[in-house]
Amino acid sequence: MLYSDFLFKYDILVLNWGHPPRAGAVAETVLMGIKMSQTQKTKESINHALAALEAETQEVVRGSSRLNDNLDKAGKKIWRQVLVIWVVGIVLVISYFIVLNHKPATTLLTRKQLVDQQAAAAKPGTGITSESSQLPIKVLPIPPASEQADLIKVLDQIREAQLKKDIHMFMEAYSPDFPGFAQKREMTLIIWGKFTYIDAQFKLTELQQENPATILGKVIWNIKVQDQKTGEVKVVTKSYGVTFAKQSGKWLVQKLEKIDSKLN
Repeated sequence: MLYSDFLFKYDILVLNWGHPPRAGAVAETVLMGIKMSQTQKTKESINHALAALEAETQEVVRGSSRLNDNLDKAGKKIWRQVLVIWVVGIVLVISYFIVLNHKPATTLLTRKQLVDQQAAAAKPGTGITSESSQLPIKVLPIPPASEQADLIKVLDQIREAQLKKDIHMFMEAYSPDFPGFAQKREMTLIIWGKFTYIDAQFKLTELQQENPATILGKVIWNIKVQDQKTGEVKVVTKSYGVTFAKQSGKWLVQKLEKIDSKLN
């Protein structure tokens, strides 16, 4: 409390009492002034604190709003990038299948077919025109005897598995890349549930080595089966175009294309 305030309050006491107040009254007045001054300062401090708190609250709200905006923008950018990645992935997959299914215009002939065509072209009146004789011909080499022996082992494994009805041995002869690998297993088990294999013989012909890891050929199966319900015995002859692939140092059946099937 200022000294002038104290004198003002002292003058009021003199006017009210008509004479100077006693010492106790003066002390009480001074204490009351001090308390009022402290109360005023406390109010001012509280008001300043409230103003500062309100300013901080507004700043937090503004910061939260900016953060939400940034999160929204980041989310939109992420979704756009994911969409771009999906589109690129789809384009790559489509391109892969287009390249995979592309077949070169080169005609692949076995040595026997090439010899037959050359012999026919040498004879007059065969009907072979010069246009057909100008087709690009690519003759693939015959695989070495050691590779042929390995292919026969693969087919012999299939034969033995058929007779024993050993599905594990049977599927080990096929590449995991074989089209419909799982369906092949299921279909084989269904057939084994209906028929018993009495005998199975095969003949592997027309072998051509496309590359060090791929050999093409033709396999003819003569199979004798017995119907488990009727006991009837049947002999079936089936011909397949077969593709062998060398994977992890072992030759496996990678693809089969059915050529002919007849019941003898």
